[in-house]
Amino acid sequence: IVIILVFTINFLSKNAEGVAYDGTLKIQHASLDTETYSKRARTSKRPNPNEIISPWGFHIASIRGGSRPDEDSLSTENENRVEANSVDQEYEHIDDVLGYSRWRSIIQRTVRMPNGKVVDFDVVDQKGKGAVVVFAWDTRTKTATLIREYMPGSMKVMTGVAAGIIESGAKHNEGDPAVAAKFELEEECHLRGGRWYSLTETDATVPHDKYSVTEFSAYIVLDAERIDVEGGEEVRELDDEENIEIIHGVSVLEILRMIRAGEMNLVGGWTCLLAFEKLRELGEI
Repeated sequence: IVIILVFTINFLSKNAEGVAYDGTLKIQHASLDTETYSKRARTSKRPNPNEIISPWGFHIASIRGGSRPDEDSLSTENENRVEANSVDQEYEHIDDVLGYSRWRSIIQRTVRMPNGKVVDFDVVDQKGKGAVVVFAWDTRTKTATLIREYMPGSMKVMTGVAAGIIESGAKHNEGDPAVAAKFELEEECHLRGGRWYSLTETDATVPHDKYSVTEFSAYIVLDAERIDVEGGEEVRELDDEENIEIIHGVSVLEILRMIRAGEMNLVGGWTCLLAFEKLRELGEI
């Protein structure tokens, strides 16, 4: 039995290949040559619990900081990469039919799938040109300013970050996300000014979820100044449906606890985690 097992393992290690299929994703050749395998065996160390390892054994990324693979891992990754065909070539958008419309809309979207099947999806849209989220950080106290508000979907009062729709009119400079972010910060957190950074690469926008048209622009602001509302200083007014409590001085550990405890929604938690990575990059935490 031992001899058979050794023979089988040796055979598989020399002939392992990825499986290709006719869908959108195609996995290419995944074999490892003997020299690469031997080198990895000689230099292997105790596994890092913060690393994500692929099924083929090469390093993908570190949980802390999202670091890139080293050169040896990258060369192996190129041999095993997953390629996706162009969405435009694989998925044909046939039609949109409006089912309901008020502030938000429900659209029946018809799409021809890569296998030729025609499928209807219920997609959520809303007015404006996307949405913004803003994480506010005080470098002196090493704490954040968050908000608490009622969320009608879950029917709960939850903690989150300043957020809002990017309006397409003159209010937000014809749909400028940076302008919208500054307005939302003032309206919801009573903060203005500060140093601003995008939380995504090249100001990329991120889709809300699988069935939503809305895409988010995410920002972090450092050392924004508090507006003295009680002293009579003017501030932009909240929308009629908003009733917000401002919470200053929230630590990173407390925010992480809130995320794990389900006290934030996904968008708020996602924004905070992106902000923590930016704060590490800036040497703030």
